[in-house]
Amino acid sequence: MTADPILVLSWLVLAHLAADFVLQTEHMATAKFGDGREAWRALASHVAVVGLLVAPAFLVFGLPGLVFVALTVVAHIAIDRTKIVLTRLVEPRPASGAERTTEEVAAGPALDPRWTAVPGALFLLDQAAHLVVLLVGWAVLLANAAPLGVFTDIATTIRGTTDPATFHHLVTAGVVVVALLIVNVRAASLFIATLVRPPAARRPGTDASEARVGAVIGILERLLICALVVGGAVATIGLVIAAKTLARFKQLDDREFAEYYLLGTLASVTIAVSSSLLGQAILAR
Repeated sequence: MTADPILVLSWLVLAHLAADFVLQTEHMATAKFGDGREAWRALASHVAVVGLLVAPAFLVFGLPGLVFVALTVVAHIAIDRTKIVLTRLVEPRPASGAERTTEEVAAGPALDPRWTAVPGALFLLDQAAHLVVLLVGWAVLLANAAPLGVFTDIATTIRGTTDPATFHHLVTAGVVVVALLIVNVRAASLFIATLVRPPAARRPGTDASEARVGAVIGILERLLICALVVGGAVATIGLVIAAKTLARFKQLDDREFAEYYLLGTLASVTIAVSSSLLGQAILAR
């Protein structure tokens, strides 16, 4: 039994998403932007999780997998540190003791006058750099690598009498579904929070509960759009957006809120549609 290259790539992407958006704790995500040993310890802890999640590549492919793991770890340190340095240059961090959670970052029903797209752009560039390294490493080291015999025997035992193509498709479908959930529940929420509310800006007196409700609405919206795209009912997406807009109709008279709403909604819909189209393409191959 040979490894399906697309299944391997899908699994590697899922491992990256899980490391960055599920297993990276709030402390890791904020402390690594600090100074001194604590910042480096937080970054090292995060990178250790990344290494553990891609370590199965070594168990499956041997030496090529080990090289891939080493490349991923070194690149992750370099990319994350670069993002930290750039973020500190363009967005000064709050004073010591004033670190805020993601919910606080997202709070506020209007764009702050100091809004800038730079934090959101750095978020996207950081993820793009990680995925480029992953894709290149996979193409060079793993796409044509043969799994070790021990792994092949284990996989054959697990597959049983199921046709290999069917087995690969089922496993790939599971990986894609979990990846879509992470992207649209966690990653998109963090990106939109970063985009509409820069780290240094929070208007005093805003209600964090309103931000939480808005975040949940956004998650449900993206999951519904994903289901519609994968199910082939793309035209129905307009009804979802229209229903959401109707609920906010009166508030759209406020220009600041309208800008906040449109920016968040367009970003949310773009992520949901693009990620689900990619997932659909993988499943339809």
